[in-house]
Amino acid sequence: MPRKNNDSQAEQSRPGKTGRPAYLRGLRPREKPPGEIKEVAPVEEEQEPKEDVELYRWTNWLLPRRPLVAVFVIGSLIGCIALAYWAVPQPFFVAVITVIFLNRLAPYLFPVTFVLTEETAGYKTFLARDIRNWDVFLAYREFPDGVFLTHDIRTLRGRLKEGIFLYYYEDCSNKDEILRIVGSKLKPLDEALSTEPDKKENKGGLRSAFERIRRLRSKK
Repeated sequence: MPRKNNDSQAEQSRPGKTGRPAYLRGLRPREKPPGEIKEVAPVEEEQEPKEDVELYRWTNWLLPRRPLVAVFVIGSLIGCIALAYWAVPQPFFVAVITVIFLNRLAPYLFPVTFVLTEETAGYKTFLARDIRNWDVFLAYREFPDGVFLTHDIRTLRGRLKEGIFLYYYEDCSNKDEILRIVGSKLKPLDEALSTEPDKKENKGGLRSAFERIRRLRSKK
């Protein structure tokens, strides 16, 4: 008899034996066979952003080139600010008007730094900055004092968007360098206009709805 009790106690102390009936015990988790390794999803390495390389940088100041025009522009600016103060004599309003005028005339009033890189083209100056990607422009057009980067003027959107004018030095000593870089990124305007514009599918809007209605009527 004592031996039977010892056997029953040893049997209860075995792992996995709780002494409860099988139908009352919960489902045991399925054990994985030895050697089976859980697959881990590969971690994608984050790609570092491509570093933009600066190709050329130069500084121009348009104000001293034509003294008479400069005097007229500065006088007009002071007159407009005085008129604004006379109409609404509030310092805050006059300050806002002054900032707006200076922002629009900054490329002419202050020295401008033009920057051409592998990805962008534009300028920086006091209270003004305009730097855009090359792919937003369609072509370029040469002028005696600079080169104009233009959008696709065959579309209404392209006509409304303002381009960027890159001024040469006054003696045009850097003209060849600027044209070399611009020519490697864009086509001349005449050559670009000779090709047909890319037809993009209209994905929405009134124009797309009208075209769908017209196609349905033509099928009938």
